[in-house]
Amino acid sequence: MKQNKLVIFDWGGVIESHNQEEHCISKATIAFFKSFGVDLDDETIVEKYLECCNHVDNSDDTNELFNKLKNIFNIECTMDEFIKRYNEYTSKTHFYKEVVDYAHSLKNKCKIGILSNLNPFDKTRINYQMDLKKFDYVWLSFELNCRKPDPKIYNIVEKDLSIPSKNMLFIDDLEKNLEIPKMKGWNVCQAVGTDLDKIKQCVEEFLKDETNG
Repeated sequence: MKQNKLVIFDWGGVIESHNQEEHCISKATIAFFKSFGVDLDDETIVEKYLECCNHVDNSDDTNELFNKLKNIFNIECTMDEFIKRYNEYTSKTHFYKEVVDYAHSLKNKCKIGILSNLNPFDKTRINYQMDLKKFDYVWLSFELNCRKPDPKIYNIVEKDLSIPSKNMLFIDDLEKNLEIPKMKGWNVCQAVGTDLDKIKQCVEEFLKDETNG
């Protein structure tokens, strides 16, 4: 069974909190840019930041992303200072350790993977939260130069695997990120980190389904 089934976890929303009532990444991002004296309202800061991260020509190019953010927010600093401060402000974002522990616990039952949209500045944080070396597969958008829900990223996942789509379960917090996988025949589960019971139920049903595997 382990070789034939794969459970893929999203990061943001499923592992790291997007809940505005917690110390989520959007709050950390706002505080980070304001520490440089950026005088914009909170919503505009988040919108401009996400738009820039989503439209970098080569998202694996840290210099390109840094320079675009510097220009958009009119920041004066070195990239080393930018990254150091970014890590300081985002390192304490809330994440659901129980979901991580559950993901790790599946290692003796199936293969586990990560498929997430993020920028190169985030890799230190996701590695701290999830311990990437414990996963059989890690697909990060900035390394693949495409992002969910672009069909290209799901095609890359399939090309990396030797298992049928029916033997894959993808857990993501956004419906739009699940539409194409579902069309491809993947099993899908829409959930956030507070839905651990739902995640467990989806995974357990997927693993025991004899029509898969």
